[in-house]
Amino acid sequence: MATNFPLRPFIAISSLKLLCCSAIAQQQVPAAPDSTWSFSASGYYYFIPDEKNTYTFIGTADYKKIHLETRYNYEDQNTGSVFAGWRFKTKGKVQFEAIPMMGIVFGNTNGIAPGVELSLAYYKFDYYSETEYVIDFSRNENNFLYTWGEIAFSPIEALRTGISYQRTRLYQTSFDTQRGIFAEYSFWKLTAGVFYFNPFSSSELATATLTFDF
Repeated sequence: MATNFPLRPFIAISSLKLLCCSAIAQQQVPAAPDSTWSFSASGYYYFIPDEKNTYTFIGTADYKKIHLETRYNYEDQNTGSVFAGWRFKTKGKVQFEAIPMMGIVFGNTNGIAPGVELSLAYYKFDYYSETEYVIDFSRNENNFLYTWGEIAFSPIEALRTGISYQRTRLYQTSFDTQRGIFAEYSFWKLTAGVFYFNPFSSSELATATLTFDF
C-alpha cells in the first residue's frame, strides 16, 4: 500500500479508515473561447473528521484547443503537478467535451500522471468527471487510479446541484467509492460550492469550494 497518500484519495481513504474504526474538481472545466485565453483558479477546503483540515488548489488556462492545468495538494500533500492537454468537443443540443492530458507530479510524490477530463451537457443536465493514473517513480506500491465525478441539474442558470462521487484504487487493491451531494451557486465571475460525502455517517466529510473565472 502507498506510503504517501494523494490528497483527494487520501481523504477518501481517511474516511474509509474512520468507517472501519467505528465500523474529494472542481469543478467543471469552463469551455474556452476559440480565439482568446481564459483562466480559472479554484480552491477546495476539506473538513475531515478526526484529521487536520486541508486544502487543494487548481489553476487552469485555455487557448483554442490547448488546455493547461496546475494543481497543489491534489495527488498528495505538499505535492504539485502540471498538465497539458488537447480539447475535443461537439456542438449542438448534446454537448460533449473530452480533454486527454499528460502531467508531471513533484513533491512528496514524484511521477507522471496520464489523465482525462470529460463533460456531457444536455438542456439543464450535465455530467463531469476527471480521471488520472499516477505512476510513482520510486515505488509501484504508490501508483493509484483516481476519479472524481459529478451528475448535476441546474434549475436556474446560477444554481447547479446534484450528486458526486470519488473512486480510488491503490496498487493491488479494490476500488474505494464515496458518494455525496453538492450544490454550487455562480455570481459575477465567482462560483461557490459545498460538497458533502458519506452523509450522516461516521465517515462523513465536507468540502467548501470557490472558483474565479477570468
